[in-house]
Amino acid sequence: MIIYKITNLLSGKIYIGKDSKNNPNYYGSGVAIKEAIKRLGKDNFRKDIIEYCTEENINEREIYW
Repeated sequence: MIIYKITNLLSGKIYIGKDSKNNPNYYGSGVAIKEAIKRLGKDNFRKDIIEYCTEENINEREIYW
C-alpha cells in the first residue's frame, strides 16, 4: 500500500493518491487527472512513491500529504 504523487511535467501541478496494490500503471481515479492524462499523454506525467503504508493508516496518510 502506497501514497503516491503524480506530477504534470508541463505545468508542475501535482495529484496525491493512494494505491492498495502498488500498481505502477495506476495513475489515480480522479476525473481531472484522468482527463489531463488523456489530453496530454502519460509521458507528460511522473509517478513517485511518497510513502509505504499499512491498511490501518493509509487513509490518514493520504489526507496528511
